[in-house]
Amino acid sequence: MSGALYQQVSRDLLDRIAGEGLEKGAMLPSEAELCQQYGVSRITIRAAIGQLVERGLLVRRPGVGTFVTGRSNTAREFNLVGFLEEGRLFTSEPVSNEVLEADARLAELLDLAPGAPVRHIRTAVHREGEPLTVADGYSADTPEERLSEEDYRRPVASAIAIGIRTRRRILRAEQTLEAVAASGEVARLLDLPDGTPVIRARRIYFTAKDRPVYYLEVRYHPSHYDFNVDLVLREGGADIGFIPGPGG
Repeated sequence: MSGALYQQVSRDLLDRIAGEGLEKGAMLPSEAELCQQYGVSRITIRAAIGQLVERGLLVRRPGVGTFVTGRSNTAREFNLVGFLEEGRLFTSEPVSNEVLEADARLAELLDLAPGAPVRHIRTAVHREGEPLTVADGYSADTPEERLSEEDYRRPVASAIAIGIRTRRRILRAEQTLEAVAASGEVARLLDLPDGTPVIRARRIYFTAKDRPVYYLEVRYHPSHYDFNVDLVLREGGADIGFIPGPGG
């Protein structure tokens, strides 16, 4: 294997996680055990684990150990800070605010017990008067974590506003993009005919302790949305499985 020693260990740890089929919540061996297994220093082990923590594949729990998050290694990394800051360009107005009982899906996404109260706020987002998105936000309906309509009205992205208000730093998010048909109120708010294809983003926000605190579904108007990213090949970047298509 090539590369720095900690990168070699990091790659091997990743192979072990995938090869041994370690599920979400599985604990890694202790640092002392890993030092013995790999014949390297504690500093090297910490750097190797830190690389996987930064990618969201592992999470450290002080005084307990290091655990597998269950996040797919095929996920791509983008700049969360830049993405969140673009919320300053938009105006957001809540159109509904209700408390739901968490079904099995919401309970899993937010790490809640089934039936737990969940705050759901739907907002219509505009840019220069044009409908841009319809967003459905979900959070545990507790004093510490519940969404607020004011979080959406502040001149920053809702995730930043929630983090400021609850004093919980949002460290990362996982996002899935897919094509769906707009219908009902969503189509009306986007000023689109029923059945119009739109892009839906499903996004989960995590705190620095890797706790999911905010789930968001966003439907984007097809005429007012571009998904632009910078793809940068970093050292060891081949490990994330990026395969360029024809032409690059």
